[in-house]
Amino acid sequence: MIVMQGRFHSYEGYPLWKTALPVRVMKLVGIQFLIATNAGGGLNKTFKVGDIMILKDHINLPGFSCQHPLRGPNDDRFGTRFFPVNDIYAKELRDLAKQLASSLKLDEVVKEGIYTMVGGPNYETVAELKLLSLLGVDSVGMSTIPETLVAHHCGIKVFACSLITNLCVDDYETNLKPNHEEVVEVGKQRAEDLKEFVTLMVQKMATME
Repeated sequence: MIVMQGRFHSYEGYPLWKTALPVRVMKLVGIQFLIATNAGGGLNKTFKVGDIMILKDHINLPGFSCQHPLRGPNDDRFGTRFFPVNDIYAKELRDLAKQLASSLKLDEVVKEGIYTMVGGPNYETVAELKLLSLLGVDSVGMSTIPETLVAHHCGIKVFACSLITNLCVDDYETNLKPNHEEVVEVGKQRAEDLKEFVTLMVQKMATME
């Protein structure tokens, strides 16, 4: 088992391939499952701050302009040049997560939805959020997709979840503003629940093929 303390973000100046490089190291040492977590903004109107959203799928906005962690020559040791991603977030792991959430009495907290990655470091404009909402996005963040794409490419089963640390402001007539301090504070408040949830996920994964 490998546990990373934080991650590399593209907005810090790292190319996308480098943000996902630790995943390839994991593959080389025998890791079979990836659990990716992030702090995300809640765009879905039914979400509340402190909810945990299981990623069912994603919209890779950087990928629309060929900004992709696997851009460039393909290394066939890890996977094929072209690969499907319709099942990138393994259903068996999503189902397991929902069962564990129920056992922890987190049914009202754990949701499922579509995540998208923006470049950051600024939060999104109202117009951008309205567009993402039309696309069916439930949570918005600035990470995760490079790592999950690279993991799926090399045969690692992927589970990912977003801690909803702020609600997206998609109304011009409000004085509310997302801020980093709020994100950090909500992360601390939900830390114990997340720790217990992820610990159970790891224990169950250890028994899976």
